Amino acid sequence: MSQSAIKYYVIPGVVALIIITILLLIPINKKKSEENITPEPTISIVLPTNKPLSTPNEENVTPTLIPPQTFTGADINQELPQELKTVGEQKTALRRLTPLTLPFGVIEFDYENDRFLVSFSKQDDQNLTQFTAWREQNYPALTQDKFAFR
Repeated sequence: MSQSAIKYYVIPGVVALIIITILLLIPINKKKSEENITPEPTISIVLPTNKPLSTPNEENVTPTLIPPQTFTGADINQELPQELKTVGEQKTALRRLTPLTLPFGVIEFDYENDRFLVSFSKQDDQNLTQFTAWREQNYPALTQDKFAFR
């Protein structure tokens, strides 16, 4: 072996081996010395068990029972307006069909902005007219602001 190999590999290896050996031997010696020590007896106090410890104020205390709440604040008879119900149903139906490919382009749903994205196959007025006619025929409750165009 060369001089540099001894300097960089052998000497640090020997030093590490010595340190590990010392660390392993020290806890073994401590355990042996702890086993030889006899524990000192502890003093415990035994209380009489014939009468429980209590203060005069706690003898006749009964908890106050609170009935469970049955009212949540919602009106059971509240009805959703039919217009909102129709918008929700049509939006859900169209969202389940996306991505939807139609003759004028592709419709996708943008969950982050809660809108439908319409990508036209060609940017012309005929595609916009076809889209508007399709929307009014199939999803009349969905207004133009529910759609974004690319």
